[in-house]
Amino acid sequence: MKLSIRGPIIPSDHQWIYDLFEMDAASPKKVRDFLDSIDPDNNEDIILEVNSGGGSVMAASEMYTLLREHPNNVISKNLGLAASAASYLLLAGDKVLMSPTAQIMIHNASTVASGDYRDMNHTSTVLKNVNISIANAYKLKTGKTHDELLAMMDNESWLTAQQAKQIGLIDEIMFDNGDLGIVASANPTFSDGVIPQAIIDKFRNEKLGIQTLDSQIPSPLTNQVINQTTINQNPGEDLVQPKEEPKNMDLETLKNDHPHLFDQVKNIGYQEGVTAENKRIKDIEDLQLPGNEELVNKAKFEDKMEASALAVEIIKAEKTRGTNYLNNVQKDAEIINQVPGGDAPANNNNNADFANALNAALNGTHEGEENELSNKLGGALG
Repeated sequence: MKLSIRGPIIPSDHQWIYDLFEMDAASPKKVRDFLDSIDPDNNEDIILEVNSGGGSVMAASEMYTLLREHPNNVISKNLGLAASAASYLLLAGDKVLMSPTAQIMIHNASTVASGDYRDMNHTSTVLKNVNISIANAYKLKTGKTHDELLAMMDNESWLTAQQAKQIGLIDEIMFDNGDLGIVASANPTFSDGVIPQAIIDKFRNEKLGIQTLDSQIPSPLTNQVINQTTINQNPGEDLVQPKEEPKNMDLETLKNDHPHLFDQVKNIGYQEGVTAENKRIKDIEDLQLPGNEELVNKAKFEDKMEASALAVEIIKAEKTRGTNYLNNVQKDAEIINQVPGGDAPANNNNNADFANALNAALNGTHEGEENELSNKLGGALG
């Protein structure tokens, strides 16, 4: 039976979002579900495969405990990296093996805190106690003293398979036939792969239909994941997992129970709405074309249409207008074509008489010539 621990170590209530995006991650729920699925009559060894940069201290502690107290024999294998919280989770095995190319990294727990000097002192004390708790797992495996192990954690120690075996963190090096030389070791860098808490909260709230703020009101002690090992705590309390947000949160509950936060959400929504409406109007006005004024005004104030939809309507209107124009031209041509033609008028020199009469009019005429001019014009015109 094989249990694979890959990716960050996370709290159980975060597992769903990693599963949703098909990202490697391991939580107490994953371990608990695996162990619960084992038939009580099945005495087969559990093979625990680890390749993780660590994560939540409390989650790793629960996973370690679940595996340690299980009646089946557990064989742990470090396939690539067992760093930070994953380093003591690896030690949950009754027998611990390590690939010759793998690394173990142990260091101090970290967090981010805010508040006055009392909060800082409290946080420092909590971190020191967490370090001692982590060192307990190393001590049970290696037999070394707390001082020796805490010094190694202070120095952020990276261990090759040979070094880990020498101090007793592992029992065997995989594929070792006794002639394996010293393995080259460097300080590899890696991404912890942990989704920030703010993103998880935002995604959860959006799934529940709740708008989230870009910034949150800082709590006395802010919980964040730092250097692959995290703790979750509040001032004046022992180490605890953060309370899970209520699943039935809606706007009415938010308004009644958190009026200040509700007002912030409403104000942000109002400002975003004004900005979006101004942009919509501007985009529509940019589409203004002669002949489409009525359509544009209707889109702005009646239909509340987006510019993209209006553009489609304008194209349709222009197409219809063009089609109507061509149809009218065709009808006019058909009417003209139905008019019968006639012969051209004969040339009877009336044009010459008309020209002479016109020249006379332009050059001025005498009073006695008016009747003659009138007769000539009349003859030229008809």
